[in-house]
This record gives sequence, C-alpha cells and structure tokens, in this order.
Amino acid sequence: MLHPNTPDTISWKLTNNRKYTTGSAYRAQFLGSTPTNFNLLVWKVWAPPKCKFFSWLTIQNRIWTSDTLYARGWPNPQICPLCHVRPESGIHLFKDYRFTRRIWVEIACWLGNINLHPDAWAASDSVADWWSALDHTICVAKQGLRSLIIILVCWEAWKERNVRIFEHIGTPNHLLLQKIKDEAQLWISAGAKHLARLVQRF
Repeated sequence: MLHPNTPDTISWKLTNNRKYTTGSAYRAQFLGSTPTNFNLLVWKVWAPPKCKFFSWLTIQNRIWTSDTLYARGWPNPQICPLCHVRPESGIHLFKDYRFTRRIWVEIACWLGNINLHPDAWAASDSVADWWSALDHTICVAKQGLRSLIIILVCWEAWKERNVRIFEHIGTPNHLLLQKIKDEAQLWISAGAKHLARLVQRF
C-alpha cells in the first residue's frame, strides 16, 4: 500500500538484514545454475590451454564426432570412420574403440596400475561419466592422473583420429604410446609437477 507522506525504502531480499552487498549480488548470478566438476577435471589441471579447451568441449559432447554432426543435421559418415562398425561418439572414440583400448592397456602397464586397465572400468554412457569415474581410480595421484589420462591421452587419440581420417595415415600403438610419453615429458619440463610425480618413477 502506498503512503504519500512516507519516504520510499529499498529492501534487498538476498541477505538476512535486507541490505545490499556485492557478495550477495555476485552469488545471485549463479541461482539456478547446475554444479559441475569441470573445474577439477579440466580447468585446474596442468595442461596447455588448447588441450584444456578441447577437454572442456569433449566433456560436454561438443567435439565434431559423427553423432554431434548428425544432431546438427550436418553431413557425416554416421558410423565411426575408424572401425566402420559402430556410430562415432566421444565415449566410443576415447573409451570403447579397440585402438584406443589397446592404448589404455599399455598406459596401465606403463604406470603399473591394473585399476587403469579398460577391463576394470565401470560402464559409462558419456565422456563426463567416464572421466569422473577415472578420476576416482585408487592408488593414483589425482592431479597427475587428470593431466595424463583425462587430457593428454584423449588429446593424442583425437589427433590420431584426425590424421587417419584426413591424411589416411595411421600410427601403430607402440609409436602413439611413445608420443604420449614424449609429450608427457614436455609437459613436465613446462611445469606439470603432479604429472612428473606420476610418470617419472617409471
């Protein structure tokens, strides 16, 4: 009800004392937002910025695999251009495709941890679920694991996929594993301390 002789007052509903604060205004911007673990899995991990950006797209299923192209109505092969059997998706390319599974087997042997072997993985329907499950692998330093498994190996697998599609050249498993090891050493030289603790003892 309006009172002509009463001065107007402003009441801020987002604090208990009804007074405005910049902190409450900042928090108001996130009302209704959905929390994610992207910060832990991607942004706080040591990796080159381009690899982090790639990982951020990957975890949201926004890389240009056949399923994403199909969803947008763009031309696509509909099946995986590598295995020619199953539809291509991020989870197929990085987790289920037989070539990358062999890489994971060799990574598990390299690091001496059977929990990283594909046979030890739980079923996952998305890259986000799979990465979150990998992040809870026991007996592995989490920060180093996030750099090596969640970013570096998937980055190298993506580059290998593109070379096979666009240049029609394939790298044998043992050479791709060596590329991953060499790249890991470059990341370590550039400051990936947690990755160093994970791999330098092997």
